[in-house]
Amino acid sequence: MRHHLTHTLHGRTGLLVLLCMCSSVRHLAAQCPDGSPPPCTRAIASAAAGANSVGVMLFSNLGRDTAYAYLSDGLASEIATTLARVPRLEVRSPGAVRSAQRGVEPDPRVVGRRLNVRYIVEGDFQRGGDRIRISVRLVGVPSGTQRWSESYTRPVADLLAVQEEIAGAVATAIAGQLLPQERTVLAARPTRNAEAYDHLLRGNFQLARRTPAGVAHAIEEYNAAVRLDPSFVQAQARVGVGYALYLDWGWDMPGVSRDSQLTVGMRAVDRALALDSTSGDAWLAHGYLLAFLHPRTMEGVLEALERATALEPRNAEAWHQYSSWLTALGRYDESIVTERRALALEPARPIAYLNLGGVYEAQRRDAEAEAAYDSALAIDPEFYSTYEVRGFVRLRRGNVAGAREDAAAALRYSPVNEEYYGLSVQAAVAATAGDTAQARQLLARALALFASRVPGAFAVQAIAAGLVAAGERQQAIDILERGEPKGGVLWFQLQFPALDPIRSDPRFQRLLDASRPTGAR
Repeated sequence: MRHHLTHTLHGRTGLLVLLCMCSSVRHLAAQCPDGSPPPCTRAIASAAAGANSVGVMLFSNLGRDTAYAYLSDGLASEIATTLARVPRLEVRSPGAVRSAQRGVEPDPRVVGRRLNVRYIVEGDFQRGGDRIRISVRLVGVPSGTQRWSESYTRPVADLLAVQEEIAGAVATAIAGQLLPQERTVLAARPTRNAEAYDHLLRGNFQLARRTPAGVAHAIEEYNAAVRLDPSFVQAQARVGVGYALYLDWGWDMPGVSRDSQLTVGMRAVDRALALDSTSGDAWLAHGYLLAFLHPRTMEGVLEALERATALEPRNAEAWHQYSSWLTALGRYDESIVTERRALALEPARPIAYLNLGGVYEAQRRDAEAEAAYDSALAIDPEFYSTYEVRGFVRLRRGNVAGAREDAAAALRYSPVNEEYYGLSVQAAVAATAGDTAQARQLLARALALFASRVPGAFAVQAIAAGLVAAGERQQAIDILERGEPKGGVLWFQLQFPALDPIRSDPRFQRLLDASRPTGAR
């Protein structure tokens, strides 16, 4: 379900050592992974840093050409991914590092303390034409002592080799002499084609933008990588992820129907699995797409995601996806425990807190839902859809001013043509103040966004919540009935308490039954 990717889909990555989980679901819901109360602004627990713990900061772009901005995150993410193949290292995920860097100066000591690691890798690069210069430093935390450094000036075509050299040097500086098998896994490359690899990094950069245009661009980059190297499993799998995101969020892809998106995405993932049946990325994408191929029966979805978690037990994204589709089946307690497992691996995951908040709302636990949404926004203040759901929780809890602020933030950060998140909350706030005329005007603007496109489950729930608040109950059911696909995602969205005033309506009940997935509780 909702998928806030920030380069978390790294094949065969070791992210963090799995932390001890408490058996009480309700106790877990009331605190952050570090034991503190929400909002969860701290990325890692406050226990002593592991002796071999390390994070890789974003690389600074010393050049003025913004066309190469994608390398800032790409270099850091791929070096971290390579380091994570060494079991003796405790590597913070790229998502956790990115959150730790947000809002602070790029000081390795500060970022290292936030991540609770013993070492930080920092670096910079400058690309000009077909050559690139990369400088890297390994810094001890908290002393700031430089433990190792090196500079490389190479052809861009040698980028994969340079990353391998950097990872090997860093791993040796931290853990000592490497074992033969460790040197072997560090030398593993996703592709031998340098140009295809460059397209992968560009695609990852676009995917992280979390906008329809960004994901469409990412799909183009991944397809370009596949054309250059048809055996590039990671690129094939991420083509599937890109289309799954479009299907999940209900974004409009001009000229490409939902059926076509599903067909093309499944074809790419099938190719990836044919190339490598042990790819966790490919199984994750397979399960994600199956949820839209079989939205009512959910056939094969959980099995594919279980396979992904078995292949990559330290992949937080795989656990998050598993949790999300447990949620879509109404298996809420299992979903919470599984999402907490994802958070134990990567504590700074806003999408995990969004999912938890939705589960708590469905269980009518508004205080815990608001705390979870607070945590998501503390980690990512631009996570626009979270402002919408928190706004409605705040309205139910009597915080009209807070809901008004959430509506404004949702509008401020929403991508083009996705402004319905903020418009709906604005309408509900206006209706609460007695201004039904303004509420209806705002909702008319939201509905106009779907005059010529099929709305997804998240869109129809958001707009319907505003319509219900404005007293437009039959119109709320009208838009809900337009939501596609009829299945687990829509069924779960129908559980939200904002829709309680229309829950007994026969039309609503028919839609609920038509969307109920097989085995839903």
